[in-house]
Amino acid sequence: MKKNETNTDTPISQDLVLIGGGHAHAIALSMLAKRHLPGVRITLISNSVLTPYSGMLPGLIAGNYEHEDVHIDLGAACRSFGVRFIEDSVTGLDLEAKTIFCQQHPPFSYDVLSIDIGSSPDLKNIPGTKEFSVGVKPVDRFLALWHDLQQSLLSKELTSPVDIGIVGGGASGVEVALAMQHKLKCALKDRKTSFEQLRFHVVSGSDTILPSHNAKVQQRYQKVLDKRGVQVHHDFRVSKVEEGCLVDARDAENPRELSLDKIIWAISASAPEWPKAAGLACSERGFIEVDACLQSVSHPNVFASGDIADVLDHPRPKAGVFAVRQGKPLADNLEKALRGEPLKAFVPQSKFLSLVSTGDKAAIASRGDWAMSGAWVWHWKDSIDRKFMRRFSELAKPMIPAENASVDAEPMSMRCGGCGAKVGQPILNRVIAQLSTRYEDKAKVALSQPDDAAVLAIPADKLLVQSVDAFRRFIDDDYLFGQIAANHALGDIFAMGATPHSAQALVTLPFASEEKVEQQLLHLMLGASKVFDACEMPIVGGHTAEGAELSLGFTINGLTDENQLLTKAGLQPGDKLILTKALGTGALFAGDMRGLAKGPWVKSAIEMMLQSNQKASHILFNHRAKACTDVTGFGLAGHLLEMLQASKQKASLNLASLPVLDGTEALMAKGIFSSLHEQNKQIDTKMRAFISLETPKEAEILFDPQTAGGLLAGVPADQANACLNELRTAGYDLACVIGEVIK
Repeated sequence: MKKNETNTDTPISQDLVLIGGGHAHAIALSMLAKRHLPGVRITLISNSVLTPYSGMLPGLIAGNYEHEDVHIDLGAACRSFGVRFIEDSVTGLDLEAKTIFCQQHPPFSYDVLSIDIGSSPDLKNIPGTKEFSVGVKPVDRFLALWHDLQQSLLSKELTSPVDIGIVGGGASGVEVALAMQHKLKCALKDRKTSFEQLRFHVVSGSDTILPSHNAKVQQRYQKVLDKRGVQVHHDFRVSKVEEGCLVDARDAENPRELSLDKIIWAISASAPEWPKAAGLACSERGFIEVDACLQSVSHPNVFASGDIADVLDHPRPKAGVFAVRQGKPLADNLEKALRGEPLKAFVPQSKFLSLVSTGDKAAIASRGDWAMSGAWVWHWKDSIDRKFMRRFSELAKPMIPAENASVDAEPMSMRCGGCGAKVGQPILNRVIAQLSTRYEDKAKVALSQPDDAAVLAIPADKLLVQSVDAFRRFIDDDYLFGQIAANHALGDIFAMGATPHSAQALVTLPFASEEKVEQQLLHLMLGASKVFDACEMPIVGGHTAEGAELSLGFTINGLTDENQLLTKAGLQPGDKLILTKALGTGALFAGDMRGLAKGPWVKSAIEMMLQSNQKASHILFNHRAKACTDVTGFGLAGHLLEMLQASKQKASLNLASLPVLDGTEALMAKGIFSSLHEQNKQIDTKMRAFISLETPKEAEILFDPQTAGGLLAGVPADQANACLNELRTAGYDLACVIGEVIK
């Protein structure tokens, strides 16, 4: 069978879930994406959208690389590979039910599971480490501390010694020490007196540095440390950490002490508790025990690699060089496990190339018993590292269309239409039983006592405000998509000053096996329920069906008093136009579909779309807004034009003041726009008859369609500043005045 040829006769319908964005997983995903795995949905769960490449981290600390150079963008990579990406932290497993528990999501099921979550310095077993030191991992936390430390040291003239200690005489410890020293030396090149006050210490529990390397490497590196004035404390085994002090208390009567102003921990790797707590066979230190196939010795459908794994047949140091080499055999064995084929053992290399940097664009190379050093070694290392990163930084268009990542239960041609395309009643009953019913007393008949239709009682003194919104899926995280779809649908209700009352759902789910459909529907509806519960409103009914792709929408009912109703027609000359959220979701997700949007850009956009407009609506009303709309599919220009035409007014707009999401302008500069952008732009000439643009800045952002966008309102000029202050206090950080209504 040719690669990527769909085999509809033997569908698999399986979930392969990878936990952690370690080096082995990154390599494995890039390989699995090119293989033909019909009916298999691949999911990566990682606690961060960016994962650092450990080999380049010292270079980042030293100032030789930028942050982007040393981090793999998992979000963009997964989009390119056709893999579902979930940003969350795993908290536990149910190995019998094959279920994964996360901090911020409902449980995920799996058929085959792989774990590559790395390790962190052990800050638990030695008293005081957690309180008075910081580990080099998690990397994002360490980099934040390193940034703050630089700011502190560079903000003043140093007149007394500052002692910085790195606990750990291995490669990580010595590289971090020299990298930090080099960066500060460069930053203080014009303040030599201050730099001379900085004293660096390496604390090694061994009688030498780099104990896993050969003697030639140890000697060369020791010379570098001596030359740069880094003091090494050999055979110092920390038994406790006090504020500003390390203690080696092996000799209780005469303990060794080392006073330090900053303590950094780069030794004693530890594992999280949840793999062992779940029942996986683990070592005493909590590392998952696997065989030569990287398969758990206790649970055959679970694999592990990288630092979190202890390969019983072939023990090796916990180093990135071994994790990278595990990527291909891991991908091979995961595929074999999915196909039910025999696994293949992997024997890691006994000798390996080691490249240890010295901070100043020089490095020491070794393999076996030889060693070499110099600037050329660093450039060699740099070329190897950059080649590895290009595998993930130079991503083309998505390799696998999103629909190919679905888990087909049977060929699409065999699926019925009409009412035969409905989702089955047993699935619906099980999902409904798990949804919130806290506010069902607002309805006469709702989900807890299902009937042919929902029945609502509308108070005689209230107006019913009703709106409907629906769209196709644009992110792979069903739980977040449910929240965004709910927020988007509520936007019209909040724009009109109404209080949400109830909702009905309209869901189309891709063809899949029964258990996959059930979990997907549950995630969607739990996400939506989270938003609706916050608004104290129930889901009272809806309709679910099968289709070629996932879509989700809601009919929203709201109530309001007639004198509180906000329409588009109330703008008055002199009103300040206030926009509560940034623009750019259309271009950003058009870029994301093409693999051109960076993970942090997409993450920021999702965070904005998850923000409800409810508080903003109340604040705008309290500051005497008389006209309001939500900025969605027609873009800012389209929705503002509707307000101006209804109000028979014109407006002056300051393009330079528009809040824009990170990455939007970069993508637009490359010609990346939403597919709706050109239709929105057809009103350009008409728009300019109503809107004068105060700045000559490019106006493309005005036509960008927004999903779950902000509110746009006209507020009296004397209320504008107070309104903005209250909006920003409420969390609408980018709210701003973008223009003024004129006659």
